[in-house]
Amino acid sequence: MQQSPSRTQSRLFTPAMVFSISLLFLSAFNYGFSDQSFASTQATKAFTKQFGRLNPKTHKYALPTLYLSLLNSLKAGTQLVGVFIGSFISNRYDIYLGMQLSVIPTFLAEISPANFRGSAGSLYWLAIKVGGLVVTGIVRGTSNIKGNPSWQIPIGIIFIIPAFVLVLVWFTPESPRWLLLCGHNEAALASLTRLRQSRAERKAQAAPSESIIEELNELSDSIDRLRAAVGQQHQLESGSHWSVTNLFHVRQFFIIFSRNHIRCTAIVAGLLFFQQSTGQSFASQYGTLFVNALNTINPFSVSLGINAVDIGAILICMALADRLGRRSLLIASSFLQTAALMIMGGLGVLAHASDTATGAASASTNYKAGIVAMLILYSFGWSVGYAPLAYVVATELPSPFLREYMLRVAYSVKLVMEFVISFTYPYLEDTNEANLGGRLGFIYGAVAFLSLIFSVFMVPETRNIALEDMAIVFDKYEPQSDKAVQLESDSPPQKATTIPS
Repeated sequence: MQQSPSRTQSRLFTPAMVFSISLLFLSAFNYGFSDQSFASTQATKAFTKQFGRLNPKTHKYALPTLYLSLLNSLKAGTQLVGVFIGSFISNRYDIYLGMQLSVIPTFLAEISPANFRGSAGSLYWLAIKVGGLVVTGIVRGTSNIKGNPSWQIPIGIIFIIPAFVLVLVWFTPESPRWLLLCGHNEAALASLTRLRQSRAERKAQAAPSESIIEELNELSDSIDRLRAAVGQQHQLESGSHWSVTNLFHVRQFFIIFSRNHIRCTAIVAGLLFFQQSTGQSFASQYGTLFVNALNTINPFSVSLGINAVDIGAILICMALADRLGRRSLLIASSFLQTAALMIMGGLGVLAHASDTATGAASASTNYKAGIVAMLILYSFGWSVGYAPLAYVVATELPSPFLREYMLRVAYSVKLVMEFVISFTYPYLEDTNEANLGGRLGFIYGAVAFLSLIFSVFMVPETRNIALEDMAIVFDKYEPQSDKAVQLESDSPPQKATTIPS
């Protein structure tokens, strides 16, 4: 059901919606802040001196390759634990913000109107990049401080924001969709009322309006249709009695690999695979060190520029995701990444040849400046599509009954690839190891080209399709991109939902 623009706008800017989205933004902001604080401080002289080793030939300190690999990759392992713990906590104990990666993208999708879901979902990555921009600016300023405070200050600030989130999270309403799925109709009505009522209505303690009742009825009817469709499908497959609540048991995890769901599982996992495997962690975690190794431009200035460009790209994505659709932006994103990385690889070959022929001191600065430009273009291409929209589409596609399991698999794939890229990059860059420099663009560029093929032939359009209708349409392989989904006329009739007073 399409909503009028005025009604959608009023639903987006209620006090509870603004508060909820702001808190989610703040939490994701701190993730970007903490991630980039570690990435940027590694390039400061004091950090290198504190944790590096003195080279007796050059009389300069350098961070050991293994140390860099472990420092930047081990966090992916702890995040993987957080994904499983977070989804367990939020599912069992009604706490929406278990661990942010497992919950924030899903929560944003569930509380947002269908025609604003792409923009709202993109807020997650926008917050991360804003946090990265802020801390990069702080590190650029503190890098001139002599001694360890140059890196201790930005890392110490990390602990401030979580304290606010820990207090404020208890005042955030739960997802009405999640409550309906669990059979908590009264709580779902109360939560939806909080999210949709205006300040004046809340102050007057007004009863739920007709539009709120209508929206909850629509959600409840959609979930009932999905229950019927999924239940009939499961009975045909297994020939046994089926209960919706069984889908929340661990043994039902294997359903996502069944014939009717394997394609959706593959697409969801593929989105998160390609989001990381084109070298994102190389650019975000090692970008400052990479530019620093080129000895051309101030690495902190470049990092600031990359974060600013990324924010601009995400804003473009937010403006277009619900107009052009997700698939078009994912295709454009893959194309830009492929082009930038392949050109970077070519410039890396030229720069290496120049170094080999005439010595590193007289290597062409033009080639290296071009490599930096391609790094910025790559980051723009990644941020305009795959950075935010991989999360958005991955949370939209699965059935609500299977979303937890599919996302666990997808996030596990993401974090494994993040670990692989983060761990291997120092060895690819180290002059005593592979010493690829800009030539590593060929490696990541080849994967980016595969992501282009994947985006063109595998990813369906999800714009303006209700989350509950998505699974029914997708299981029938009939995704529609230009209008809201109308279910088949032969769908089983549903009993009208009774909303508690």
